[in-house]
Amino acid sequence: MTKKISKLALVCALILLTGGAAGASGDAKSAVDPVAPAPAEEVKELTISLRNPSSTKVEEVPLFSEKYSQTPVAMVNGEPITLEEFADRLVAMHSDAEQPGTQEKKNYLTLLNRMIGIKLVVQEAVNIGLDQTSASQQQMEDFALKTLIKQLVGRQLQNMEADPQKVEEIYKQMALEAKLTSYKFSSQADAQALLDQHKAGGDFSKLAQAMVKSGKAEGGEKTEEYIKLKDLLPSVAQAVFAMKIGGVSEIFQTDKGFQLFKLEDRRPYDDPEARSQATQMVLQQQVGEKQAKYLKELEDKYATMNKEAEQSLDFEKIMQEKPGAKAAEVFAPLRTDQRPLATIKNNGGTTVITVAEIVKELEATFYHGTDQPIAPKETNTKKDAIIQNKLLKIIGPLEARIQGVDQSKQYLNALKGFREKMLFDAFISKAVLPGVKVSQAEARAYYNENIGEYSTPLMLKLKSLAFSDEKNAQDALKKLKAGSDFKWVSANVAGLVAEDDPRMLNFGGNLLAVTALPADLQKTVDQARPGDTYLYKDPGNLFYVLVVESAFAPQAKSYDEVQNEAAKIVYGRKIKEALDEYERKLKEVYETEIFIVNGNN
Repeated sequence: MTKKISKLALVCALILLTGGAAGASGDAKSAVDPVAPAPAEEVKELTISLRNPSSTKVEEVPLFSEKYSQTPVAMVNGEPITLEEFADRLVAMHSDAEQPGTQEKKNYLTLLNRMIGIKLVVQEAVNIGLDQTSASQQQMEDFALKTLIKQLVGRQLQNMEADPQKVEEIYKQMALEAKLTSYKFSSQADAQALLDQHKAGGDFSKLAQAMVKSGKAEGGEKTEEYIKLKDLLPSVAQAVFAMKIGGVSEIFQTDKGFQLFKLEDRRPYDDPEARSQATQMVLQQQVGEKQAKYLKELEDKYATMNKEAEQSLDFEKIMQEKPGAKAAEVFAPLRTDQRPLATIKNNGGTTVITVAEIVKELEATFYHGTDQPIAPKETNTKKDAIIQNKLLKIIGPLEARIQGVDQSKQYLNALKGFREKMLFDAFISKAVLPGVKVSQAEARAYYNENIGEYSTPLMLKLKSLAFSDEKNAQDALKKLKAGSDFKWVSANVAGLVAEDDPRMLNFGGNLLAVTALPADLQKTVDQARPGDTYLYKDPGNLFYVLVVESAFAPQAKSYDEVQNEAAKIVYGRKIKEALDEYERKLKEVYETEIFIVNGNN
């Protein structure tokens, strides 16, 4: 089944790599087997003060200690929240913090109370039977299947590293820069004439310069500047990559006309980002190849395909024999075909996938009915995907259980976490959301209280003078406040910075939103009016004299424009309030006990 196994790999890849391409982090395992983020070094050293549940003894315990991992930090109606669960949640909460470890102790009890609230809600969801609904059970079954397969294949991809030779080959193609001599034309005919003369043997540079002198072309200036291929338009970059040094391009159309260029030189440059991308590309390819090989081995181990039955589902062949046949006509004899298409054997027995099963699922994909001709290639693709999905759902779990994946801590923790989230969401939908309503009056009240959030910012048009020292800036400011003309001041003061000074901030000429200005300047000009003058010192140690040429006050959007947005915010707040109230009541009914001592918060 060589043709089909590649599609099996593709189907598996879709399941395994949901949410990210393989190797995206440089770790093939992480691409198929997501785990909680690892604690930062600073966090690893954190300890927590815990009271022994059976005594009053308080012990300082390392947060990330295998020895204490199952020690309860709280009991919720007889169910523990372990130190391991608490530490994992703490790391996840602070994985994006700029300085890990600085706020953890302050947040211990806040986080733990949140976890207790979730636990209580989940327990209540179970009490009212939300875990027994068909929808919940189907969600759990689907997640368990995907996770089992994901972790099974993930074991085969552990410790994979990108082939350094292949990385280098791709990197050398990605990290290139070129020196180009470009010519721009307003007329395509002129560009074509130059290109034709060059192809006929003429010297491109001389011919191009002649066109520049005649006014038919622009450009041709010699420069030592190199431009990175990744900064060029894709079509131009592809041409530069393929050209020989000294070669002349074809004509490219631009926004302002047409362009020809000569490739003067091309060279590699050091680009860590490009090397990282090359590494990821190679690793992703290797992951895909290893997955395909492994899945082929699994199929050979467990499944036997019936070639005759496979041929009966070759819709390209069927449509060659019955041109124009409608789907209903083609499917009719296959709906009752009980021949085994695939037979999967294991120690516990045999599972058979029949032709009729495949056709039944295939018909369901014809959303507009089967009273239409079959598109043979498209139908074959759909059919292959259905077969591979069914094989994968049977073969994957068989091997996973043999390898003990279904009993692994990682798998069981994943199921536990998903179940908790699923039941929490189900409780919100069933018990909380139906009672939450937002009236027009509530939405309008929020709008009135937060009208600033629904207003355009103050818009200013500024004229500016930049100085290297404060004394000269103060002198200019004094003259302007005395009524001197801006142009006269700019021509008669000392200490102005050159216009091309790289430190200079560009304030002049354009209408600017106050929110686009430096944060400290925003506070200074938030009430600006035309004619106002200001002195501003920026972090680059330049001093600016600013004159407000025009100012446009903030304009509030009407309530009608933003009522849906305002209502959503009020709705979210009311959901939180309702949930908090549920949690408060549950804490009154169910016994909870916290073992983290107060000194941790």
